This record gives sequence, structure tokens and C-alpha cells, in this order.
Amino acid sequence: MTPNTKMISELFEEFEQLKTRKQKAEFLEKYKQNATLKAVLQGTFDPNIDWCIEVPSYTPDDAPIGLNPSTLYMEIPKCAVFVKGHPKSAGVKPERMKELLIQVLESMHPAESMIYEQMMKKKLKVKGLTEKLVLEVFPDLYRKV
Repeated sequence: MTPNTKMISELFEEFEQLKTRKQKAEFLEKYKQNATLKAVLQGTFDPNIDWCIEVPSYTPDDAPIGLNPSTLYMEIPKCAVFVKGHPKSAGVKPERMKELLIQVLESMHPAESMIYEQMMKKKLKVKGLTEKLVLEVFPDLYRKV
């Protein structure tokens, strides 16, 4: 992640400020090459992805955004361990999975953790971000990212 890279939570804040569907589609198009954004959208909307763990209670990190130990850019590539049927989740005991998820969520800014949590619940709360719009911009979303 370069110093000028915006956090995913910042991208979603910008997205919510846009007024028209066309502007929102253009915004997603602009960030189409952002693999982390695409993975968050896939984790949320792809019906083939089944998260195998409930989101546990955790203590949010209180550092200002950008000063947290981790970000979605660092954590999303490792999220396969929480996907049911994925080779990376095979053999990981539920207790260990819970510990790992708590570590992930507590290492990020609360806005980033909330996105991770909502992705796992398949309910991303971003105004104007619909599955239909996402699939228009990312027609191949339901394939491997």
C-alpha cells in the first residue's frame, strides 16, 4: 500500500457522497483494478462464498485511521481461512479460527473492521452499493479474483 492509497473505508465514504447511479458506476470503474476492493465486493455478494464463522465480540482499535497495525489491504488476502470449503480453512479448529478473526478485527481501524464484519455477514452497508451495480462494473465477480 503506497502512502497515497486510500483505505477501503475512505473509498466507501466517497462513494456514498455521489448522487447518481452513473457517478457511482464510474467511481467503481475508476477503482476496478483495486484487488482488495474487488475481494471485499466478492466476499459480500458472491453466493459461492460461505463464511464458516460468526463474527465474535472484539475490542476495536482506537488509533487514528492510518496508524493502526493493519488494514483491509493486509487482511483481505488472508481471509480465505474463514471461507467454508477453502483449502486454507481445512484443519483450522473453530477456537483457533475465532482467535484469528479477533486478531484481524482488533488490528484494523474500526471503519475497516466494520467493512470486514459486514462482508462476512453478506450485508455491506454502503449507500447505493447494490449487487446489480457491482455486477455491471465487475461482471466476472463470481469467478476467482
